[in-house]
Amino acid sequence: MLGTFHTIWTFDVSDAASWKLEAKQAMNVLQERPGFVSASIFHNADSPERYLIKTDWLDVGSYRRALGSMEAKVGVWPFLANMRDEPTAFEMLMEFNTDSVTEYESSVNDAV
Repeated sequence: MLGTFHTIWTFDVSDAASWKLEAKQAMNVLQERPGFVSASIFHNADSPERYLIKTDWLDVGSYRRALGSMEAKVGVWPFLANMRDEPTAFEMLMEFNTDSVTEYESSVNDAV
């Protein structure tokens, strides 16, 4: 069984109101793409300029196809141009809850 795929995009924001509007518009575009599961926006409690967006996808292919779509090239990529330059995409390999552990196979080539 394969694990779900997640992105973590971090931003340093000087105008929070404008950024939140742009973030919402970008997430609205991604919501319409096949394989999209959810997105959440976070604000760092210790660094007021730091924001984070986490998106969840069924699999790596859904994520890649979504960002490769024409809609994303127009409505998401300009927004992502301002994110911090660091690794952003992760697949779930293990999931822990109160009474179990689930391990997943990797769908990404050359996974450790």
